[in-house]
Amino acid sequence: MRYDQTVYLIKEGYEEDGLNERVTQTFTMVKANVKRANLTFGDGSIYDTTIVRVFGEYDADKLSFANYDPSDASTTHEIQQISRHLNRTDFYIINSEVIFHG
Repeated sequence: MRYDQTVYLIKEGYEEDGLNERVTQTFTMVKANVKRANLTFGDGSIYDTTIVRVFGEYDADKLSFANYDPSDASTTHEIQQISRHLNRTDFYIINSEVIFHG
């Protein structure tokens, strides 16, 4: 498996300063294997999904690809599911539901 694309794993946290509380973001740049696939769930629904595989154990709330801009929220993607395997972490992003008309 080739880990040839750059991905930014973004972890959100909270910083408290007396009465003020604000969201802070830390990011980790890693090499990843990115694939698009259709996932079928038990109820028969099918989703167009992006699967981002990274080598090692990581944790993130959001991720972004090579066009990451911390001031632009449109460059980040919410992670719907995280799967952990031996020396590999998979992040799933659901892009849309696939609807077949019959």
